[in-house]
Amino acid sequence: MNHPSLLAFVLARLRDGLIVLFLVTLIIFVLGHVIGDPAVVMAPVDASEQEIARLRKQLGLDRPFREQFVSYFGALVKGDFGQSLWQDRPASTVVLEALPATVLLTLVALVIAGLGGSILGVLAGARPESHLDRSANFLSVAALSVPNFWFALLLIVIFSVQLGVLPTSGFANWQSLILPAGALGAIHGARIFQLTRSATFEEMTKPYALVARSKGLPERLILWKHILRNIAITMLTTIGWEYVRMMGGAAFAIEVVFAWPGIGQLMIHAASRQDFPVLQAAVIVAGAFVILTNGIVDLLYRYLDTRIRAA
Repeated sequence: MNHPSLLAFVLARLRDGLIVLFLVTLIIFVLGHVIGDPAVVMAPVDASEQEIARLRKQLGLDRPFREQFVSYFGALVKGDFGQSLWQDRPASTVVLEALPATVLLTLVALVIAGLGGSILGVLAGARPESHLDRSANFLSVAALSVPNFWFALLLIVIFSVQLGVLPTSGFANWQSLILPAGALGAIHGARIFQLTRSATFEEMTKPYALVARSKGLPERLILWKHILRNIAITMLTTIGWEYVRMMGGAAFAIEVVFAWPGIGQLMIHAASRQDFPVLQAAVIVAGAFVILTNGIVDLLYRYLDTRIRAA
């Protein structure tokens, strides 16, 4: 891969990412001004119309929408996400406090999903119709067929209520991570398994694999030396996309079920209190993570695929 080509590729991805992030910012800002009035929520129950109007002016909500957005976006470029209407402190601070918990949860879940889904997918695809293939395929279909929050509740009932071996909620120690990361990892690992299994089975039936088999090469050598090399891009793309799905909202439902102190839980509280600065900041940060993950996957994809490198 030559350096000018790589630089152009990175700059193009950076440009596209900034455009998407701008659109995300605009959409969430518009939605924040459609669904409610923060001044009404923050005002006392017995507040008069004059008091609400005074509070609305204090928050800058009485200005025209365009002026509000230009002001908000200008501050955003400088790193100012505004002040939390409910906690009365910078929205960026509130979000950054919750971000590590979400990153920890999604990364552990991604390791579970990536390793479990990939290894089982390769083994099942290499031995179709075996007991392993049928069992793993059945479990993956079952995991993909139920909502993630229902699966999470099922794990709570089994391991917390019935067996009493794991905590139901919160983030006190490493044991608190097992159920939420396991629930999230199992669901996304099921999709990784399905795609890896299909890719492995397809490669095993291609002429080069048949020729290698006819030459007497062991199945294990064919699988690990040749097949894995050809399905690496599919596996990488799938794992990267699953992380995008986690940060795009899938992890947030799990956080709510397990009362995990991450961005998802924070967004629910911010939405219920109409704390728009915190809600907007959380969505923008999550969107930035999604864009960054896509960019990293694209770079790795370009590095692994020699046809793209040569272009």
